[in-house]
Amino acid sequence: MTRRELLKDMAAAAVVTNSGGLTASQAHSGISPKIRRGVSLYSYREEFYTRAMTLEDCLSEASSIGAFGIEMLPEENVPGFPNISSQWVDQWFAMMAKYGTKPVTYTQFQDTFLLRDHDFTVTEGVQWMERDLKLAKLLGFRNLRLLIGTPVDVIERSIPLAEKYDLRMNVEIHAPCPIDGSVVERWVSIIDKTKTKHFGLNPDMGLFNMRESSADRDKRICDGQLRRSVAALVDNAHASKLPVERAIVELNKIDATESEMAYLQAVYSPGGQDIQKLKPLVPYSHHIHAKFYDMTEDYQESSIPYDQIIQVLIEGGYDGYMVSEYEGQRIAQDAFETDSCEQVRRQHVMLKRLLGEV
Repeated sequence: MTRRELLKDMAAAAVVTNSGGLTASQAHSGISPKIRRGVSLYSYREEFYTRAMTLEDCLSEASSIGAFGIEMLPEENVPGFPNISSQWVDQWFAMMAKYGTKPVTYTQFQDTFLLRDHDFTVTEGVQWMERDLKLAKLLGFRNLRLLIGTPVDVIERSIPLAEKYDLRMNVEIHAPCPIDGSVVERWVSIIDKTKTKHFGLNPDMGLFNMRESSADRDKRICDGQLRRSVAALVDNAHASKLPVERAIVELNKIDATESEMAYLQAVYSPGGQDIQKLKPLVPYSHHIHAKFYDMTEDYQESSIPYDQIIQVLIEGGYDGYMVSEYEGQRIAQDAFETDSCEQVRRQHVMLKRLLGEV
Protein backbone atom coordinates (compact mmCIF):
# COMPACT_ATOMS: atom_id res chain seq x y z
CA MET A 1 0.00 0.00 0.00
CA THR A 2 1.42 3.38 -0.99
CA ARG A 3 1.25 6.50 1.17
CA ARG A 4 -1.38 8.00 -1.13
CA GLU A 5 -3.51 4.84 -0.93
CA LEU A 6 -3.18 4.81 2.85
CA LEU A 7 -4.31 8.41 3.20
CA LYS A 8 -7.23 7.75 0.88
CA ASP A 9 -8.22 4.66 2.86
CA MET A 10 -8.29 6.57 6.17
CA ALA A 11 -11.89 7.58 5.63
CA ALA A 12 -13.14 3.98 5.68
CA ALA A 13 -14.86 2.54 8.78
CA ALA A 14 -14.26 -0.72 10.58
CA VAL A 15 -15.59 -2.84 13.45
CA VAL A 16 -15.07 -1.57 16.99
CA THR A 17 -13.83 -4.07 19.56
CA ASN A 18 -13.87 -3.98 23.34
CA SER A 19 -11.02 -4.34 25.78
CA GLY A 20 -10.64 -4.75 29.50
CA GLY A 21 -8.76 -2.63 32.01
CA LEU A 22 -9.38 -0.80 35.23
CA THR A 23 -12.99 -0.04 36.00
CA ALA A 24 -14.11 3.53 36.62
CA SER A 25 -14.35 2.86 40.35
CA GLN A 26 -10.82 1.45 40.38
CA ALA A 27 -9.57 4.43 38.39
CA HIS A 28 -10.83 6.80 41.06
CA SER A 29 -9.64 4.73 44.01
CA GLY A 30 -6.06 6.02 43.98
CA ILE A 31 -4.54 3.23 41.84
CA SER A 32 -1.41 4.56 40.12
CA PRO A 33 -2.13 4.96 36.40
CA LYS A 34 1.58 4.65 35.53
CA ILE A 35 1.19 7.57 33.16
CA ARG A 36 4.39 9.58 33.03
CA ARG A 37 4.60 13.17 31.82
CA GLY A 38 6.83 14.51 29.08
CA VAL A 39 7.01 17.07 26.32
CA SER A 40 7.56 17.11 22.59
CA LEU A 41 10.22 19.70 21.84
CA TYR A 42 7.95 20.76 18.98
CA SER A 43 5.98 22.58 21.68
CA TYR A 44 8.80 25.13 21.90
CA ARG A 45 9.23 25.43 18.13
CA GLU A 46 8.49 29.14 17.89
CA GLU A 47 11.08 30.13 20.49
CA PHE A 48 13.58 27.63 19.09
CA TYR A 49 13.07 28.92 15.55
CA THR A 50 13.50 32.55 16.56
CA ARG A 51 16.53 31.55 18.67
CA ALA A 52 14.93 32.85 21.83
CA MET A 53 15.60 29.36 23.27
CA THR A 54 18.38 26.87 22.64
CA LEU A 55 17.94 23.12 22.78
CA GLU A 56 19.40 23.18 26.28
CA ASP A 57 16.91 25.86 27.28
CA CYS A 58 14.08 23.61 26.08
CA LEU A 59 15.36 20.66 28.10
CA SER A 60 15.85 22.84 31.18
CA GLU A 61 12.29 24.16 30.84
CA ALA A 62 10.82 20.65 30.46
CA SER A 63 12.74 19.43 33.50
CA SER A 64 11.56 22.37 35.61
CA ILE A 65 7.92 21.28 35.26
CA GLY A 66 8.58 17.57 35.78
CA ALA A 67 8.12 16.72 32.09
CA PHE A 68 11.13 14.42 32.01
CA GLY A 69 10.19 12.32 28.97
CA ILE A 70 11.51 13.98 25.81
CA GLU A 71 10.22 13.62 22.28
CA MET A 72 12.52 15.11 19.66
CA LEU A 73 12.20 16.01 15.99
CA PRO A 74 15.79 15.48 14.82
CA GLU A 75 15.46 17.52 11.62
CA GLU A 76 14.57 20.49 13.81
CA ASN A 77 16.79 19.94 16.83
CA VAL A 78 19.98 18.18 15.71
CA PRO A 79 22.76 20.20 14.00
CA GLY A 80 23.91 18.59 10.75
CA PHE A 81 21.15 15.98 10.75
CA PRO A 82 21.38 13.20 9.64
CA ASN A 83 25.16 13.43 9.95
CA ILE A 84 25.47 13.70 13.71
CA SER A 85 28.91 14.32 15.18
CA SER A 86 30.21 12.29 18.10
CA GLN A 87 30.82 15.58 19.92
CA TRP A 88 27.13 16.50 19.65
CA VAL A 89 26.10 13.03 20.85
CA ASP A 90 28.27 13.53 23.94
CA GLN A 91 26.65 16.94 24.52
CA TRP A 92 23.18 15.39 24.17
CA PHE A 93 23.80 12.80 26.87
CA ALA A 94 25.45 15.41 29.09
CA MET A 95 22.30 17.54 28.87
CA MET A 96 20.11 14.51 29.61
CA ALA A 97 22.15 13.85 32.76
CA LYS A 98 22.21 17.52 33.78
CA TYR A 99 18.43 17.97 33.65
CA GLY A 100 17.32 14.46 34.59
CA THR A 101 15.47 14.09 31.29
CA LYS A 102 15.05 10.91 29.32
CA PRO A 103 15.10 10.39 25.52
CA VAL A 104 11.73 8.74 25.00
CA THR A 105 10.58 9.19 21.40
CA TYR A 106 12.33 10.13 18.15
CA THR A 107 10.07 11.36 15.35
CA GLN A 108 10.72 9.68 12.00
CA PHE A 109 9.64 11.42 8.80
CA GLN A 110 9.11 8.87 6.06
CA ASP A 111 9.38 11.49 3.31
CA THR A 112 8.10 9.37 0.43
CA PHE A 113 7.82 12.41 -1.88
CA LEU A 114 11.44 13.48 -1.39
CA LEU A 115 12.68 12.44 -4.82
CA ARG A 116 11.66 14.31 -7.95
CA ASP A 117 11.30 11.34 -10.28
CA HIS A 118 9.42 8.85 -8.10
CA ASP A 119 7.87 8.15 -4.71
CA PHE A 120 9.99 6.03 -2.42
CA THR A 121 9.80 2.34 -3.14
CA VAL A 122 9.22 0.00 -0.21
CA THR A 123 12.89 -0.95 -0.27
CA GLU A 124 13.95 2.71 -0.14
CA GLY A 125 11.46 3.35 2.65
CA VAL A 126 12.91 0.50 4.70
CA GLN A 127 16.43 1.84 4.17
CA TRP A 128 15.23 5.26 5.35
CA MET A 129 13.65 3.63 8.40
CA GLU A 130 16.86 1.77 9.27
CA ARG A 131 18.80 5.02 9.10
CA ASP A 132 16.51 6.53 11.74
CA LEU A 133 16.45 3.41 13.88
CA LYS A 134 20.25 3.60 14.05
CA LEU A 135 20.23 7.30 14.92
CA ALA A 136 17.50 6.86 17.53
CA LYS A 137 19.48 4.05 19.11
CA LEU A 138 22.63 6.20 19.07
CA LEU A 139 20.81 8.96 20.95
CA GLY A 140 19.29 6.64 23.56
CA PHE A 141 15.67 6.71 22.42
CA ARG A 142 13.33 3.80 23.03
CA ASN A 143 10.60 4.68 20.53
CA LEU A 144 10.12 6.00 17.03
CA ARG A 145 7.02 8.02 16.23
CA LEU A 146 5.94 7.22 12.69
CA LEU A 147 3.73 9.76 10.98
CA ILE A 148 0.32 8.56 9.89
CA GLY A 149 1.30 8.59 6.21
CA THR A 150 4.08 6.03 6.68
CA PRO A 151 3.37 3.24 4.14
CA VAL A 152 2.11 0.14 5.85
CA ASP A 153 4.31 -2.11 3.69
CA VAL A 154 7.37 -0.20 4.90
CA ILE A 155 6.29 -0.66 8.52
CA GLU A 156 5.79 -4.42 8.09
CA ARG A 157 9.14 -4.84 6.38
CA SER A 158 10.84 -2.79 9.08
CA ILE A 159 9.63 -4.83 12.07
CA PRO A 160 12.67 -7.18 11.99
CA LEU A 161 14.92 -4.09 11.98
CA ALA A 162 13.09 -2.63 14.96
CA GLU A 163 13.58 -5.94 16.74
CA LYS A 164 17.28 -5.94 15.76
CA TYR A 165 17.85 -2.48 17.23
CA ASP A 166 15.40 -3.12 20.10
CA LEU A 167 13.32 -0.02 19.41
CA ARG A 168 9.57 0.29 19.12
CA MET A 169 7.91 1.94 16.12
CA ASN A 170 4.66 3.66 17.11
CA VAL A 171 2.51 4.93 14.29
CA GLU A 172 0.55 8.09 15.04
CA ILE A 173 -3.25 8.02 14.94
CA HIS A 174 -3.96 11.58 13.90
CA ALA A 175 -7.16 13.41 12.96
CA PRO A 176 -9.06 13.01 10.71
CA CYS A 177 -8.24 9.29 10.76
CA PRO A 178 -11.22 7.37 12.27
CA ILE A 179 -9.97 5.76 15.44
CA ASP A 180 -12.12 2.72 14.63
CA GLY A 181 -11.43 2.81 10.88
CA SER A 182 -9.79 0.32 8.55
CA VAL A 183 -6.35 1.96 8.71
CA VAL A 184 -6.08 1.54 12.48
CA GLU A 185 -7.62 -1.92 12.18
CA ARG A 186 -4.84 -2.96 9.82
CA TRP A 187 -2.12 -1.69 12.15
CA VAL A 188 -3.65 -3.63 15.02
CA SER A 189 -3.94 -6.75 12.86
CA ILE A 190 -0.21 -6.57 12.09
CA ILE A 191 0.61 -6.36 15.80
CA ASP A 192 -1.71 -9.28 16.58
CA LYS A 193 -0.43 -11.37 13.67
CA THR A 194 3.28 -10.87 14.34
CA LYS A 195 3.03 -10.81 18.17
CA THR A 196 5.79 -8.21 17.98
CA LYS A 197 6.69 -5.98 20.91
CA HIS A 198 8.38 -3.56 18.52
CA PHE A 199 5.41 -2.01 16.77
CA GLY A 200 2.56 -0.12 18.39
CA LEU A 201 0.35 2.95 18.30
CA ASN A 202 0.77 6.62 19.16
CA PRO A 203 -2.69 8.21 19.58
CA ASP A 204 -2.84 11.99 19.22
CA MET A 205 -5.44 13.63 21.47
CA GLY A 206 -6.39 16.05 18.73
CA LEU A 207 -8.68 13.18 17.71
CA PHE A 208 -11.01 14.41 20.44
CA ASN A 209 -11.01 18.11 19.60
CA MET A 210 -14.64 18.89 20.40
CA ARG A 211 -14.94 22.54 19.34
CA GLU A 212 -13.16 25.62 18.06
CA SER A 213 -10.26 26.46 20.34
CA SER A 214 -9.89 29.81 22.06
CA ALA A 215 -6.70 30.33 20.05
CA ASP A 216 -8.71 30.01 16.84
CA ARG A 217 -11.28 32.44 18.23
CA ASP A 218 -8.65 35.04 19.11
CA LYS A 219 -7.08 34.69 15.66
CA ARG A 220 -10.46 35.37 14.05
CA ILE A 221 -10.86 38.47 16.22
CA CYS A 222 -7.38 39.69 15.38
CA ASP A 223 -8.01 39.17 11.65
CA GLY A 224 -11.21 41.22 11.82
CA GLN A 225 -13.46 38.25 11.04
CA LEU A 226 -15.16 38.26 14.42
CA ARG A 227 -16.22 40.97 16.85
CA ARG A 228 -15.20 40.31 20.44
CA SER A 229 -18.77 40.96 21.60
CA VAL A 230 -20.11 38.38 19.15
CA ALA A 231 -17.51 35.85 20.25
CA ALA A 232 -18.59 36.32 23.87
CA LEU A 233 -22.25 35.92 22.91
CA VAL A 234 -21.54 32.66 21.05
CA ASP A 235 -19.30 31.27 23.79
CA ASN A 236 -21.85 32.06 26.49
CA ALA A 237 -24.66 30.56 24.43
CA HIS A 238 -22.72 27.35 23.93
CA ALA A 239 -21.68 27.14 27.59
CA SER A 240 -25.29 27.57 28.71
CA LYS A 241 -26.41 24.89 26.21
CA LEU A 242 -28.61 27.28 24.27
CA PRO A 243 -29.87 25.41 21.17
CA VAL A 244 -28.02 26.43 18.03
CA GLU A 245 -31.26 27.52 16.38
CA ARG A 246 -31.89 30.06 19.14
CA ALA A 247 -28.25 31.19 19.01
CA ILE A 248 -28.65 31.86 15.29
CA VAL A 249 -31.71 33.99 16.04
CA GLU A 250 -29.71 36.02 18.57
CA LEU A 251 -26.91 36.59 16.08
CA ASN A 252 -29.37 37.67 13.39
CA LYS A 253 -30.69 40.29 15.80
CA ILE A 254 -27.28 41.98 15.86
CA ASP A 255 -26.65 41.59 12.12
CA ALA A 256 -23.88 39.05 12.48
CA THR A 257 -21.66 38.70 9.42
CA GLU A 258 -21.13 35.52 7.43
CA SER A 259 -17.74 34.96 9.09
CA GLU A 260 -19.34 35.41 12.53
CA MET A 261 -21.98 32.84 11.65
CA ALA A 262 -19.13 30.56 10.62
CA TYR A 263 -17.66 30.92 14.12
CA LEU A 264 -21.02 29.93 15.60
CA GLN A 265 -21.03 26.77 13.49
CA ALA A 266 -17.43 25.99 14.43
CA VAL A 267 -18.27 26.22 18.14
CA TYR A 268 -21.49 24.24 17.94
CA SER A 269 -20.34 21.54 15.51
CA PRO A 270 -19.00 18.53 17.42
CA GLY A 271 -15.80 17.53 15.65
CA GLY A 272 -14.20 15.10 18.05
CA GLN A 273 -14.46 11.34 17.96
CA ASP A 274 -15.91 9.14 20.69
CA ILE A 275 -13.31 9.00 23.47
CA GLN A 276 -14.50 5.55 24.56
CA LYS A 277 -13.20 4.18 21.25
CA LEU A 278 -9.69 4.85 22.53
CA LYS A 279 -9.98 2.26 25.28
CA PRO A 280 -9.56 -0.90 23.13
CA LEU A 281 -6.41 0.61 21.65
CA VAL A 282 -4.73 1.40 24.97
CA PRO A 283 -2.97 -2.01 25.21
CA TYR A 284 -1.42 -1.32 21.79
CA SER A 285 -0.39 2.26 22.64
CA HIS A 286 3.11 3.09 23.86
CA HIS A 287 3.28 6.85 23.42
CA ILE A 288 0.57 9.52 23.56
CA HIS A 289 0.47 13.06 22.28
CA ALA A 290 -1.27 15.41 24.67
CA LYS A 291 -2.14 17.82 21.85
CA PHE A 292 -3.43 21.22 22.94
CA TYR A 293 -4.07 24.65 21.48
CA ASP A 294 -4.69 27.00 24.37
CA MET A 295 -4.50 26.65 28.13
CA THR A 296 -6.46 29.25 30.06
CA GLU A 297 -5.27 31.00 33.21
CA ASP A 298 -7.37 28.57 35.26
CA TYR A 299 -5.59 25.59 33.64
CA GLN A 300 -8.31 24.42 31.26
CA GLU A 301 -8.04 23.36 27.61
CA SER A 302 -11.20 24.68 26.03
CA SER A 303 -11.45 22.31 23.08
CA ILE A 304 -10.14 18.90 24.24
CA PRO A 305 -11.78 17.18 27.27
CA TYR A 306 -8.71 15.91 29.10
CA ASP A 307 -10.65 14.88 32.19
CA GLN A 308 -12.48 12.27 30.10
CA ILE A 309 -9.34 11.26 28.20
CA ILE A 310 -7.28 10.64 31.34
CA GLN A 311 -10.06 8.54 32.82
CA VAL A 312 -10.19 6.34 29.72
CA LEU A 313 -6.41 5.91 29.75
CA ILE A 314 -6.44 4.94 33.41
CA GLU A 315 -9.32 2.52 32.89
CA GLY A 316 -7.47 0.99 29.94
CA GLY A 317 -4.30 0.55 32.03
CA TYR A 318 -2.06 2.82 29.96
CA ASP A 319 1.57 2.53 31.01
CA GLY A 320 3.79 5.04 29.25
CA TYR A 321 4.54 8.65 28.51
CA MET A 322 2.02 11.34 27.68
CA VAL A 323 3.85 14.26 26.12
CA SER A 324 2.66 17.81 25.58
CA GLU A 325 2.33 18.88 21.96
CA TYR A 326 1.47 22.57 21.88
CA GLU A 327 0.15 23.77 18.51
CA GLY A 328 -1.54 27.03 19.45
CA GLN A 329 1.48 28.99 18.24
CA ARG A 330 0.79 27.75 14.70
CA ILE A 331 -2.64 29.36 14.81
CA ALA A 332 -1.53 32.63 16.33
CA GLN A 333 1.88 32.95 14.70
CA ASP A 334 1.16 35.94 12.43
CA ALA A 335 -1.48 37.52 14.71
CA PHE A 336 -0.06 37.86 18.21
CA GLU A 337 2.72 36.52 20.38
CA THR A 338 2.34 33.37 22.41
CA ASP A 339 4.36 32.11 25.37
CA SER A 340 5.01 28.44 24.67
CA CYS A 341 6.70 27.85 28.01
CA GLU A 342 3.76 29.25 29.96
CA GLN A 343 1.28 27.30 27.86
CA VAL A 344 3.11 24.00 28.43
CA ARG A 345 3.50 24.78 32.14
CA ARG A 346 -0.24 25.34 32.44
CA GLN A 347 -0.99 22.05 30.73
CA HIS A 348 1.22 20.20 33.18
CA VAL A 349 -0.56 21.80 36.11
CA MET A 350 -3.74 20.33 34.63
CA LEU A 351 -2.15 16.94 33.92
CA LYS A 352 -0.70 16.68 37.42
CA ARG A 353 -4.15 17.34 38.89
CA LEU A 354 -5.88 14.79 36.62
CA LEU A 355 -3.19 12.18 37.28
CA GLY A 356 -3.43 12.64 41.02
CA GLU A 357 0.09 14.03 41.44
CA VAL A 358 -1.23 17.00 43.43
